[in-house]
Amino acid sequence: MTGTATERLRLPTGDDVRALPLWVKAAAIYLAMRLVSGLLLAQAADQAGFFPGVQPGVVGPTEDDLTLTLNWDARWYGEIYENGYPDEIPVNPDTGRAEQNPWAFYPAYPYAVRLVATLLGSDFATTAPLLALVAGLGAALVMARLLVESLPSGPRVEVAALSVVAVWAACPVSPVLQMAYTESFSMLLLVTVLLFLRREWWWAAGVAALVLGLTRPIALPLIVVVAVGLWLRWRARADRPIAPREAVAMLWTFGATGLSGILWTTIAALATGRRDAYPATMTAWRSTDEIDPIAPWKRTVEAALETHDKTWVLSALGLLVPLALALAMLLPQVARGLDLRLRVWSAAYALYLLAVVDGHTSIFRYLIPLFPLLALLVGAHRDPPRWLGLRTTFWLVAGVVGQVGWIWWLVVFEPPPGGYGDWPP
Repeated sequence: MTGTATERLRLPTGDDVRALPLWVKAAAIYLAMRLVSGLLLAQAADQAGFFPGVQPGVVGPTEDDLTLTLNWDARWYGEIYENGYPDEIPVNPDTGRAEQNPWAFYPAYPYAVRLVATLLGSDFATTAPLLALVAGLGAALVMARLLVESLPSGPRVEVAALSVVAVWAACPVSPVLQMAYTESFSMLLLVTVLLFLRREWWWAAGVAALVLGLTRPIALPLIVVVAVGLWLRWRARADRPIAPREAVAMLWTFGATGLSGILWTTIAALATGRRDAYPATMTAWRSTDEIDPIAPWKRTVEAALETHDKTWVLSALGLLVPLALALAMLLPQVARGLDLRLRVWSAAYALYLLAVVDGHTSIFRYLIPLFPLLALLVGAHRDPPRWLGLRTTFWLVAGVVGQVGWIWWLVVFEPPPGGYGDWPP
């Protein structure tokens, strides 16, 4: 009896942990990081100002019950959850410009929250952060599998993949994965599309890309990745002939991915009767009516050089450094061991951000999809990985420290004296 009891109380060994399935280890890593972020968000909420958002008191926090998971853009998703989208684009009667409205925000996440909340008999404030957390967990699991199949297939490939997942789950903006935002949803769909492309599951990749097109405006650069995937398949046709049925599936993937990039703008135009409904709505968050590619980033870099203010300096670096790394990864000698599709995704998405996004503090949150860059940072692209444990530990610590900075700088709402407003996360 004593021996049996001792056996039952035996602590797990390293061999026990290594024997666990990949998804169990990835889930444990991700949830541990979300616990850390949750503690930081809870601590920061005590010092946060109340962000009234769209409709104070309809959904989300109140001044007496503040949670940072429901502030900022989460209020817009709460508005969509409650009331859907307007039939017309609201216009300022004095300027004639479109005003801020729900059409700037994609529907898959808030409607999924509404569905789950209805099934559970819950509400937005409870369901929205929980669903984001679960979607982020799913993204971590799929990402781990994708990386195992995309990194050099050595004996430490699983450890290398989990290292990338860990650094991604701990990165400075990772708390957004448990906030009522769409980042976790879009990440789940993005890594799913990339995994399907890696496995050449053409039909499934096209379907996932279409759903991604209703989640966040990040589907357009995927068409470049699909083109590379089709080229790789065409190049292998001598060893693996392309049957007519597969050729049709490949065309479907290309067409569906291209459609996903314009799907929401088309729906907005048809629903409101205004051809420029989506771009006009997006200009409501800008100082001008024009969407001029690259110009906002030029102004940001100029402001950074002139003022040396952290808002402009960090925002400029937040795009330029990842862009340089992503472009460098296209060189075979830099990241040869990483699957070409992931390298192309990083470069295409970074260039897309340069072309369409304003140079402001939200850029840090927009970098969440650039997870392949983390393989370069931890050395997972090499076989065998070099200094993997040391690098991973460094970036984990840096990520948590960065979370503290990101939360207290941007997530915590601090209206300026005598005014209203703050830099958004």
